[in-house]
Amino acid sequence: MIVREYRKSDLPEISRLFYNTIHQINSRDYIREQIEAWAAEIKDELFWQERFRNDLVYVVETNHSIVGFTNFKTTGYIDCFYVHHQWQGQGVGSLLIKKIESEARKQQISLLFLEASITAMPFFKAKGFVVIREQERLYNGCRFKQFYLEKSFII
Repeated sequence: MIVREYRKSDLPEISRLFYNTIHQINSRDYIREQIEAWAAEIKDELFWQERFRNDLVYVVETNHSIVGFTNFKTTGYIDCFYVHHQWQGQGVGSLLIKKIESEARKQQISLLFLEASITAMPFFKAKGFVVIREQERLYNGCRFKQFYLEKSFII
């Protein structure tokens, strides 16, 4: 497995991974209406180009397939963090976190933070993030329980 910067040609695969992970993995913790509000369809390339516009975006690739991706901002905010539903628990997320932390240090970002799903929160806690609060978010007409987490660095 390798971690690399994303390329525009990765967007269709990223979009499918996003959709499938939510429908296959996050559906364990959220009801059908929430899953449909979150990922009703496979998003087009323009959606992702706009979302990634000012972000650092990385993918994990193995055998010419993308098995995970993340994007984060120079503010330290981790936006997306998704691992292919067939690659859960195989070190993909750990590689992405290591890359984010390495890049954060290079950019002198002293705090990483995110809003994690019920599904993802235990992973981030295991990686040293601290739950600051449980919160509810309204997205596409549905309320979602999630967690705001932070991890501080000494630069």
